[in-house]
Amino acid sequence: MKGLAFRKLSRTSSHRNHLLRNLVSSLIQHERISTTVAKAKEAAREAEKIITLGKRGSVQAGYGTRGYLYSQQETLPKLQELAQRYANRPGGYTRIHLHGNRKGDHAPRAILELVDNPFDLRMQMTARTLAKEVYDHITKRGGGDILTGRQFDLATIEQDERFNHFTRKNITKVVQYGGMEAREKLVTMAQEHLLRLKATVAVEGPRRIDEDRLKVLGENKSRGRLLTKPMAGSRPLAGQVGEGQPAPLPGKQRNSVIRIGKGAFAKRLNYRKPVIPTSSSSRSRSARA
Repeated sequence: MKGLAFRKLSRTSSHRNHLLRNLVSSLIQHERISTTVAKAKEAAREAEKIITLGKRGSVQAGYGTRGYLYSQQETLPKLQELAQRYANRPGGYTRIHLHGNRKGDHAPRAILELVDNPFDLRMQMTARTLAKEVYDHITKRGGGDILTGRQFDLATIEQDERFNHFTRKNITKVVQYGGMEAREKLVTMAQEHLLRLKATVAVEGPRRIDEDRLKVLGENKSRGRLLTKPMAGSRPLAGQVGEGQPAPLPGKQRNSVIRIGKGAFAKRLNYRKPVIPTSSSSRSRSARA
């Protein structure tokens, strides 16, 4: 947005204002909406201002919120609840998650939500990450179990060195203003997802080649060194290292997420280094001619 104060959204001024009022009213009422990225960024700016007015609680601030929001019977009581929820938070009441592209015009979509809502996506993703890292710690390093061994310390969970640096930063974001209630909710969700991971591996088994399905294919299966064999068992996560993956490129210690995702097709050496002829070879060729 270089040189512009705001996004015009291909609308007139009045149409744009009514659009943003509608988006902010829906966001306050439902605490999560799905729209395009450009609209989400503009609606987030307006929602921050309206929630700040709701926190002030003055008469003039009340006039401003009532003159801006639609469906006032639902949005005004909800705004009072948000003012109490964000009483100790200095700002940053909204969060934007990219949500793929819209079918039809392929416009980039986004989920705009209020932080610390009952279905906070950031908290859910952080809880799943905690469970996955603890599960890897159990299976690979032989560490303590989340249920039978070393428990989470609710007071210092964001300082636990068992987790990745970025995971600890996300923990700080989701529990910074939620108090002990947010910490207990995060640990409960992580424990539930860890049990789900254990049950999935116990039922489906480890990742392996599906020999039965390979036999059923018979003569119809692919041939050659690029054969993609059918797999069975629990599905690996993005970037997870496992068997049957291509070797790292020369000079690299590990594969990238893109190379792992390519699978057998990453084994193709479809690139060739350009050969620059030397001066001696060029002279010999000219002499032969």
